[in-house]
Amino acid sequence: MRAGVFLVGLIALAVAGAGLAVAHGNHATANPQVSADGTVVVEEAFLSTDGYLVLRADDGGEPGRIVGVRPLDPGRHRGVSVRADDGFWANVTGNATLWAVLHADAETGDDFDPAADTMLTWFGGPAGQPVPVARGEQPASVVTSGAGPLENGTLTVVAATLPEAGHLVVHATENGTLGRPLGSRTLSAGRHTGVRVPVNTTGLDERAVVAVAVHTDDGSGRFEPGSDPAIRVAGEPVASRYERVPDGGDPIRVNTPTLADSGGNSRTVGRTPTTGSPAGTAADGAGPGIWGVALAAVVIAVWLARRSDV
Repeated sequence: MRAGVFLVGLIALAVAGAGLAVAHGNHATANPQVSADGTVVVEEAFLSTDGYLVLRADDGGEPGRIVGVRPLDPGRHRGVSVRADDGFWANVTGNATLWAVLHADAETGDDFDPAADTMLTWFGGPAGQPVPVARGEQPASVVTSGAGPLENGTLTVVAATLPEAGHLVVHATENGTLGRPLGSRTLSAGRHTGVRVPVNTTGLDERAVVAVAVHTDDGSGRFEPGSDPAIRVAGEPVASRYERVPDGGDPIRVNTPTLADSGGNSRTVGRTPTTGSPAGTAADGAGPGIWGVALAAVVIAVWLARRSDV
């Protein structure tokens, strides 16, 4: 019901020409993941002005105390990361829930001030979401572009980190779960970018929603559905949703920026990141036009509504 209200509201605001910042900004999304040092990878963040990507501890289902901060420029960012403070992360064992939310920058050029740089909202809720994060010896995460064609029967993964040799597997989504495998790519441990995964599109709807999940390997070196399970955090797969659009282009027409390095440093709280902070997170200042925004609003709302069902 809540997702349905979001969808209707987005369409109404976009078509009316109001609330463009809401449709094209001021929201952050992230997927279940494994972290080795408190770094959390945020799949996508939209900001209409200068602001901050902030990690907050969970407090009874709401964003609690601030445990990590990094500045962001206006625009769209993908695969950007923020690191939790060492003091907080040292006390994390097993699984934790962290909130990845956006805060405004009340005065450009100053350091982050939680009293002045307040949390942004999105349709009455936080501009962000809770993220299940597991502490592990090696990280695991995956980021896709969110929507686009399956060109030549392949899906390009923006970035993926595997804790050990394993597989990226594209799944159909069926009844809110990972469905049948549609294709896989075997990878070594570590971080990979621009990975092309073959997809069997037979019987796949033109606008189907698929999921790319990180799977383990049983030592055979090839993906075997029965023996290479998906990595899960708090019961949820380390996976990223991807909505197929017709070959030939993305109707949203939102430029995708250069991928950010995953080595975020949350202790940089001013406007200029220190050495070691993600660099190369670009933002486009051009809007897609009113109907482009409307389409973007619809796709974003549908994607957010569906992604919690994986």
